[in-house]
Amino acid sequence: MSSKALPAVLVLLLVVGLAALANHFLGDPPATNAPKKAATLSPPPAATATPPRAATGRVARSQGSIPKANVSNEHKLELPDGTLVDALNGAVDAPPLKDYWGTFEWSPIIGIERSSAGVDWYKHADGSFSTTEMVMRTDLGRKAAMTRVAHPGPAPATTAPNTKTTSPR
Repeated sequence: MSSKALPAVLVLLLVVGLAALANHFLGDPPATNAPKKAATLSPPPAATATPPRAATGRVARSQGSIPKANVSNEHKLELPDGTLVDALNGAVDAPPLKDYWGTFEWSPIIGIERSSAGVDWYKHADGSFSTTEMVMRTDLGRKAAMTRVAHPGPAPATTAPNTKTTSPR
């Protein structure tokens, strides 16, 4: 084979190889190996000696309660209106939000925002924010869930200027 024909052959092999791969991964699914059964008509069932009878019986009372699905709410946060939402930031067994909402009227969640510290917060319609997260509790010797709420309000007072003077020595 001449050196001039070699690039053309390589391109042809590349195209054929790519086509085979495309057909393998993107082509029709392989046919099943199960043989197809021919449709056959079966004769009608023979008449039985006794005609069918209606079933009889009584409805019995349940011997116990209906088992409930094992649904865990450990990754949920209970809102003041009683509904559950996902706890944020990996919190497990977060205290209910109603315990920290205060005297403010309940405001529904309208979205989630992430702080510059990487903490996800629920944003509420009235401008409040709430969150859950796991924090280290040295008194417990382990991490525990914390629920926090921040309501909008007046800006905090500015820091008082330093009026202390240093006396010369």
